[in-house]
Amino acid sequence: MYQHQSLQQNVATASKVGTVRSVFKPKSRSFDSKKRKVSKCTTIHSGNGFLNHTFAPLVNGYAKEINAANRVAERVFSAARNLCDLYSLTLLDYTDLVYPQNVAKLVEDLQLQISAIDQDANLMVVSSEELLPTLAVSKIFNTKTTLYYLPIEPLYVLMQQEGRKETAGLLLSVLCYFYQIGGIPYFGENSSYLYYIYQMIYDWNSEEEFCEDAAENQYILDHIILIERESDKLLEFLNDHDQLNLLSDRLTKFHPNTIAEASLKTIASRINKLAENFPSRSIMDSIQEDLNRNDGEGRIIADHYLSFIWSAEDCLYDQLMETVNCELQEYNEIDEPMSMQLFDKPQTNISHDLSFEQEFFDLLNELSDNLNDFAHEKHY
Repeated sequence: MYQHQSLQQNVATASKVGTVRSVFKPKSRSFDSKKRKVSKCTTIHSGNGFLNHTFAPLVNGYAKEINAANRVAERVFSAARNLCDLYSLTLLDYTDLVYPQNVAKLVEDLQLQISAIDQDANLMVVSSEELLPTLAVSKIFNTKTTLYYLPIEPLYVLMQQEGRKETAGLLLSVLCYFYQIGGIPYFGENSSYLYYIYQMIYDWNSEEEFCEDAAENQYILDHIILIERESDKLLEFLNDHDQLNLLSDRLTKFHPNTIAEASLKTIASRINKLAENFPSRSIMDSIQEDLNRNDGEGRIIADHYLSFIWSAEDCLYDQLMETVNCELQEYNEIDEPMSMQLFDKPQTNISHDLSFEQEFFDLLNELSDNLNDFAHEKHY
């Protein structure tokens, strides 16, 4: 079911998973949470227009909220004018609508106009603690609902082998980039998603009713204990900034002897160039979490599909992938890297550069294949 030779482990329900979209929703209630009873008078025919006119009830004590709503609408429409200037769009008249219906209709109309120009562009209303709601255009980098899991065991094996010191050193520097700079979570840290999955597998295999073969279960438990011990040691190396700083020097001095080593050198060279072009750039910088404000419920986050794992060849791998797929297939949204251009100020040009993301994920795929090539040296 799973591809052992490649990083691309497709989530079981890929067709169900959609990119996160920020949806503007009108307020579901008025400022006052308590319902007010409106007294009705008997209808009286009168020629006086004043008496025939229905006035909205007075709202006392909510000047702050009303002013805030006015500021929101003002800022959004100001951003809309900046957007229309850049994309040569038509700003329609919404004076017959009140807030927030006017803003909702504005976003709907502008999205249709932008989609006609660029079907991958998405218009959204964004805000932060420092920024009043404004408009932004985003473009999503499609991760193809893929699990990008890097096995660390090949490094562990190379470090134990005589005559592979240079290979292990270069591979370590490469993996340090993805951990220290790239922001890939490590399964051995209890804050990571896969730490929870590995712990779950250990708990299952510790239960007597789960055990069909005592010897096999003990082998699995012993293997998990080994992983815990050795992964802690490897994490110390991944945290070592000196190991990352040696990347360029190790790359220059490295002379490959096998196809896998030649591939590693090519990958290391591209990573070195990526680090030069985008110093200190993490893939997590490109991933905007929780745009729908749903507190993470029912949503695939970056930690779910980006991580180090121990091995793609060991006795835990199939169970690990099955557990992850079963859990993620219940989710219907995914946080993905995106380029976002704000329109709180006038913009001179359309700016959506996803070159870093493209190279980063290409390298993840190629490195995964390379790590599997090194793993086959041990397992086959």
